[in-house]
Amino acid sequence: MTMFWVVVLACLAVQASSEGCDSEKEFECTNGFCIDKSRRCNGIFECLDFSDEDNCLGSKCQPGEFLCTSGECIFGELRCNGSPDCPDESDEDGCVKILCPGHSFIYNAVTKTCMSCQHNTQGRNCEKCKPGFYGNAEVGTMEDCKQCECNGHSMDCDITGKCENCGHNTEGEKCESCRPGFRGDATKGTAGDCAPNSPDGTDEKDADGKDADGKDADGKDADGKPKTCDCNGHSTECDSAGKCKDCKDNTEGNMCEKCKTGYTGDPTKGTPNDCKPNQCRCNKHSDTCPDGVCQDCQHHTTGVYCETCEPGYYGKATGQTPNDCKKCPCSPRSIMCIEVPGEAQPKCMGCEDGYLGEKCDKCDGENGFEALQGGPTAPNGCCVRRGVTDCPSG
Repeated sequence: MTMFWVVVLACLAVQASSEGCDSEKEFECTNGFCIDKSRRCNGIFECLDFSDEDNCLGSKCQPGEFLCTSGECIFGELRCNGSPDCPDESDEDGCVKILCPGHSFIYNAVTKTCMSCQHNTQGRNCEKCKPGFYGNAEVGTMEDCKQCECNGHSMDCDITGKCENCGHNTEGEKCESCRPGFRGDATKGTAGDCAPNSPDGTDEKDADGKDADGKDADGKDADGKPKTCDCNGHSTECDSAGKCKDCKDNTEGNMCEKCKTGYTGDPTKGTPNDCKPNQCRCNKHSDTCPDGVCQDCQHHTTGVYCETCEPGYYGKATGQTPNDCKKCPCSPRSIMCIEVPGEAQPKCMGCEDGYLGEKCDKCDGENGFEALQGGPTAPNGCCVRRGVTDCPSG
């Protein structure tokens, strides 16, 4: 049996009723959902908890297993997972098509939504790239969505990678140039790359040490008064070299052209509110988000916005609490689990070859595997094919 990373919560939508099921026409699943009685014991899992196929007459499969048309039994979770597991491929007959083009392990057919989209995708079907990424997510590869390359001046780009909404007085397909009226190197990737052009002649010094407008190099004009500084409206003082002093409004830099650490904005606009405190959209799992991309996600979360639980953990990472993601109660033979409606514990998925059970803690004897060195529940135990005398290293 192969390892499966695609998991389906259900193949056909069922309905739950607050008043219970119609006993004459409907079968009530263990989790409270209702299905038509004609769909009970038909060899196809209709209930989300697979209870419609339990204790059926003539079935040689165990509760929770699916009977292939060819006679073999497979785990119920493998029914309608988008990959044939029965020798005759009958486990995929009549299934709802999975519409998560390679970017999700979990498809909820009840809500018809792909869950925990990966590879920088989003949407009901993981069909589009997240903000800050571009490409065609419907191709179905890990490289579908590439990060926008805008030299740190924008997070937005179109499907071809052309940057949009360039900030910090930049422009161009990659926000690589300064706008007219500004000078500098926009490819450095800082908010102060492009500074306003000085008025004509103010960069030149006369032989007598005065500026072209008659101001001394010591920062004072001919009358001994402090000369006007080019500080983007955030300071009125500068030294003899023209470097601004005492930048206000949460700005810093030689021309007060950058926001201080912990603040974001465009100080070159020249208003008191140019730099505002960072408001990281990281679901309270990180306080660091340069350019809006969360870094150092905590509490076992991952993603651009710390919106997904790490492999081996389950839960709703967007709950904004330190306990959003809990460790899967699985053996090391399974690295993922899902929450099933009506179940108190999450269900372990993706058992390695030779392992089975709700926690991947049993050996698959029917397919020639047996316990060795205490079996999968022992610290150094494992399941091996009959005749093998050593557990795999690692």
